[in-house]
Amino acid sequence: MKILNYKTIFLIFVSSIAFPQNAEKKMSDKVPNSVEIVDSHLDHFFDEDADIVVFDEIESEIIHRDIFFIKATEDRPYHILLSCGMSALPMKVPEDIESSEFAEVMILLPKEWNLNYESFSDERNYWPIRIMKELMMLPHPNKTWLGFGHTFGHEDDDELAEGIGFNSVMLASSMELSADFTEIELENDKTIDIYTLIPLYKEELEFKKQNSASDLLEKFDKYGIEEIVKVGRKNVCE
Repeated sequence: MKILNYKTIFLIFVSSIAFPQNAEKKMSDKVPNSVEIVDSHLDHFFDEDADIVVFDEIESEIIHRDIFFIKATEDRPYHILLSCGMSALPMKVPEDIESSEFAEVMILLPKEWNLNYESFSDERNYWPIRIMKELMMLPHPNKTWLGFGHTFGHEDDDELAEGIGFNSVMLASSMELSADFTEIELENDKTIDIYTLIPLYKEELEFKKQNSASDLLEKFDKYGIEEIVKVGRKNVCE
């Protein structure tokens, strides 16, 4: 496959505020990151005209958390938000579980989603980024792991943002993007698995807990629920 370069613009995050950064990106050597690995992987799929922005974390602990914002095109009518940093350290996967110790997450958003940094003060725009950043950090200080079917949400069952209906997300294999994109082969014969995040209603989360992720995905398929996030979509467990 031909390897191409693409242009990126870096946005530096200080707390929840972002601003353009034209200088070369710098990171502390003491904080592990996955930038070179993910950046090289994306070179295989996007040419120099691809419109890609990096939401860059300026102050990092344990790992350096970036999010690649790959903007929608006419041929691909959805944005891709792809995490970069969780795979900088291995997760503690139980020995009896067949799952990679390296992972990243992504979420597919409709092209109408407002991802201008001025809009991030509104949680209805920002919640996908916030959830991704929380997930990226979760495995490492807690010495745990994330993989297919795992769910993440608020303990009090509150919505991820007011008015959206969803109270959690589930990690799943992508239905829109091929394994070539969602599996990054490393030089040590290990793999970084990229899981897609599927927002869930409270009833769907409870169904998944009582049954399985596969059972819930079968319901999604039955009702034509797509991987691309759609606020206000049908609740398949009502």
